[in-house]
Amino acid sequence: MQQLEELIISLRKEGFRITPQRIAIVDYLLKTEEHPSAEHIHRIIQKKYPMVSLSTVYKTLDLLKEKKLVNEIEVKGETRFDAHTDEHINLVCMNCGKIDDVDEGSLKEIQNRAAKKSKYLVVKSSFELFGYCTSCKSKFN
Repeated sequence: MQQLEELIISLRKEGFRITPQRIAIVDYLLKTEEHPSAEHIHRIIQKKYPMVSLSTVYKTLDLLKEKKLVNEIEVKGETRFDAHTDEHINLVCMNCGKIDDVDEGSLKEIQNRAAKKSKYLVVKSSFELFGYCTSCKSKFN
């Protein structure tokens, strides 16, 4: 994903208001390796900006989704957000909900083969594998 400064300049050029709260939300998403929910992001940002509303977080996430700067992932009925928008696999733990990213270069090839075979114009892809993370897996052995 673009650096924070480049992203801010890009959004400002398009006429979007850039507030300190919005910058904090984007900065957190760029720096975290987690796949946080809007509520989690809200709790983190509130530590520095106590007056930030959950609505502001949702509006910022909607803008970032619209600009294809974050992806949504559904885990156990909860929407989580991923700023890693390059082609990759999300490994999702079915027990604790942890999500890990795995870069996999062959995803583009799979997408192209599926598009050719189905005659679809594929414009977006996501790939999730569900199982148990290392911590949860040890509980089942």
